[in-house]
Amino acid sequence: MQRLNQRGAIALLMLLAALAAAPNAAAHSPAPAHECLAPSRPADDQNDALWQSYLSAVDAFRACISEYTTANQAAAALHSQAAQDAVQVWNRFVRDNLNVPRDLPWSPPGAAPPP
Repeated sequence: MQRLNQRGAIALLMLLAALAAAPNAAAHSPAPAHECLAPSRPADDQNDALWQSYLSAVDAFRACISEYTTANQAAAALHSQAAQDAVQVWNRFVRDNLNVPRDLPWSPPGAAPPP
């Protein structure tokens, strides 16, 4: 009976964690596409002004992609930190409110009983 209660508690906690994450998991899905435009390379026999214009467009394309990449990496870091913060909130709640391990004895089989 205790094993059933233990499994039920674990299943309930996993379900609650999944439900808590579900609304946020789809919040940014899919990621917005970049709006950077790749320049068209001119023919090799074109004049120097056209070639310089192309090189300037290549630099602008690179800068646009770099900015997009940096923004998405910053957003990913922010989401990762938010997830870590949420885990810390959960851990504090469990430690302060659930009297673990007495309320939820999750000891693996064969482990010493909780004090």
